[in-house]
Amino acid sequence: PTPKREKLPKDAAVFTKAEFRGEVLFWPQEAGPDEKLAAAHRKFELNPMGHIADYCRHIPYKSDKKTFVAKTGRDSFEVFQYTFKLPWQEPDENGKIPEHVVMWDYNVGLVRITPFFKCFKYPKTMPAKCISQNPGLSDLVHSITGGSIVAQGYWVPYKAAKAIAATFCYEIRHALTPVFGPDFVNQCIPPGSPNFQNFKINPAIV
Repeated sequence: PTPKREKLPKDAAVFTKAEFRGEVLFWPQEAGPDEKLAAAHRKFELNPMGHIADYCRHIPYKSDKKTFVAKTGRDSFEVFQYTFKLPWQEPDENGKIPEHVVMWDYNVGLVRITPFFKCFKYPKTMPAKCISQNPGLSDLVHSITGGSIVAQGYWVPYKAAKAIAATFCYEIRHALTPVFGPDFVNQCIPPGSPNFQNFKINPAIV
């Protein structure tokens, strides 16, 4: 019998070499010569390690909700993406450890933060609660519910996304340096700190 073709999840990352569209203002920040950081990336099975910029992706945005187009004047996301795995995560029923997709728009710096919450198995309502705790932030955030499944979720401006992630992503801090930069490692609030998981960011960022 013909072996069953493995079905890719609809929100899986797709890696195809492509040309940039528009100006690249938010480049991936790879480990480079930093062997300690590179070792951390290998531990998280980061992919495509060292070549994130080679695989940009164009994701058209189609939805009945036109707020994204109205607010940004754009009808697509131009993204860099990569995946990582949690070293401590148990395999699923197929014996595979799930991949987590990191994605950001390299033109305007919007970062899809929903996967960060999924890493820690927060309820689906948590990203919205987190955003509501920071006055004014909801006006800058895009909640994508239609169109491509891979783009669905909350997209947050770069500086705010980095600050929010620093409040709860300590355990995956090394896996997020390609999007947020190597200084993110030291910006993350450690567990046990009074501000850990409070999701509040400096109002000046907003």
